[in-house]
Amino acid sequence: MVELQEALNHLEQPRACVQFVGDRGQGKTTHLLALASRFPESVYVHIPEHEHCRIPTAGDPLLIDEAQRMTIFQRWQVLRSSRRLILGTHEDFAKALRHARRPVLTLTADRLTDAGRLCKIFNARIEAARRAAGPIPSITLGTASALHARFGSDIRSIEHALYEIFQQLRDVQDV
Repeated sequence: MVELQEALNHLEQPRACVQFVGDRGQGKTTHLLALASRFPESVYVHIPEHEHCRIPTAGDPLLIDEAQRMTIFQRWQVLRSSRRLILGTHEDFAKALRHARRPVLTLTADRLTDAGRLCKIFNARIEAARRAAGPIPSITLGTASALHARFGSDIRSIEHALYEIFQQLRDVQDV
């Protein structure tokens, strides 16, 4: 349910880097995992908070989630490697990537998320959670627009708000 074509086109270049920049809950990990599924030789690494994490030397492209948590040495090593990179980060690495002579594409949550996309994302999630045949509720464009106006691109917060709405439903109906 994510748009990958621009990133895939960019990653055709040697040493290319795509970075998804945004705050928590805005779809960075979702995009990284969707891209990882397109590259059988890829390696995905999540750097946990307040922990050191070994970054593998094999795999192309290398996907790093929470890349802002890399140590200085890891940044130096990763940015200068010859592998294609896909980063999920709160910090914009564009300047350092250009300095390392890497073609970089920066995608931000604001650009990736609008009411129409939110509507598609959440209706797909509702369908995926279906327990049986029959009618299911769906998110209307109006609701998606209102949630986008309230929470911006914070998909996680929108998901929590929708959970509360769905808990109040008495019948299957559009929201």
